[in-house]
Amino acid sequence: MTHKPNKSQTLSRRQLIKYFGVGVATYGLFGASVMAGTKSAAHIVIIGGGVGGAASAKYMRLLNADVKITIIEPNPHFIFCPGSNEIIPGWSTIEEYTVTYTTLKTRYQVNVVHDKAKEVNYTKKQVKLASGELVNYDKLIVSPGPSFYYEGIEGYSQALADGEFPAAWKAGKQTLKLRQQLLAMKQGGTVLISVPADPYRCPPAPYERASFITTMLKKINPTAKVIILDSKNSYIFDNIFPYYWKQHFGYGTSNSFLQWISKDEGGEVVRLDAQNKSLITADGTVHKGDVINIIPPEKAGEFALNNDLSEGDWCPVEFKDFSSSKHKDVYVIGDSVDGDPMPKTGFLASNQARIVVQAINDELHDREVGTPFLINGCVAMAGLDFGMTLSETFRYQGAGKPLAERYYIPAPERNPEKQLVLANMARNWQRTFRKDIFS
Repeated sequence: MTHKPNKSQTLSRRQLIKYFGVGVATYGLFGASVMAGTKSAAHIVIIGGGVGGAASAKYMRLLNADVKITIIEPNPHFIFCPGSNEIIPGWSTIEEYTVTYTTLKTRYQVNVVHDKAKEVNYTKKQVKLASGELVNYDKLIVSPGPSFYYEGIEGYSQALADGEFPAAWKAGKQTLKLRQQLLAMKQGGTVLISVPADPYRCPPAPYERASFITTMLKKINPTAKVIILDSKNSYIFDNIFPYYWKQHFGYGTSNSFLQWISKDEGGEVVRLDAQNKSLITADGTVHKGDVINIIPPEKAGEFALNNDLSEGDWCPVEFKDFSSSKHKDVYVIGDSVDGDPMPKTGFLASNQARIVVQAINDELHDREVGTPFLINGCVAMAGLDFGMTLSETFRYQGAGKPLAERYYIPAPERNPEKQLVLANMARNWQRTFRKDIFS
């Protein structure tokens, strides 16, 4: 069904001129490169309609009314991952995290092509779609999200993740499957959560998930147990989660509802025995589970891996503008970037989008590209009444150098009223963030 824009959703030509002080807006879907003509009318093509891609399109339009913008994204809807752990205990519904591309199309005049990008011809500056269509670009922004390396755990696969062993690390059907399994689990059953080594998207999310699941089971299955098998010896907010767990789950005692096993203590999972519903760790220990949630290792997105944008598992970029280290007029943002010490978060993907579109717009207007300064604000919850935050900054240090990081993690808040305020702040921040990207 074709959506007809209304006046409240669409920026008029006069409004665009008023807001941005640039020429009239002209839009088209495909067509030849126009950089040799009017530079401001360049065609910006974006691979991926997730947080990074959608943010790139919106912020590009806010900066420049003239450019043509095309997002290539096979799915008609997008389901936010940030905050989606709340779906598992039933505190939120998946519908609350599901958005469409209608506003980007109508208000920001972005062409959204629901097809899969397959190949790039960097010489001709063309993207080939699964349908065979060729899309010409002047600037290409690649934001495909991560690919999940299921086979990094022996015996695991995408087919098993889509079946009885959901990863649920991309919000959707697997998230709902995991919830159903927990609700149906036998009394006194065991939940196993396997956490990969860094890097992976949203570093605190596995521990938030474990906390939510334990809270859920404490009410409906009070003799159940949750075991986190970790491929790391430390994790983000490991000064805060245990404080909550001790208060609510007896953490650290023989009767604890929740157990965390570090890598050095034998927590690194190396194999899934699907037939016997067991996880085997590097030291040979066999852990049987009634519900098994394997969060798989990650790599750069499939499109990036298949189109010579990666070195090893991730994509190298120049941090001044997030341009690809391998191909001209191509930019990579989000989870696919080799961005250490930056974590892989949706908020940072949106801020990387700001850096990229500002750099592109400066170049289109023959201005010097500025020096970036990125901020990451991370929120998490241990329960509906207990939140936590951290702040990070990343400063550009020069070509070929990693970003300089500074971060601050407050100590656990022991005042129950302040704990609740932080939890409400986390939930409201997530809602606001979702609205900002797609509205």
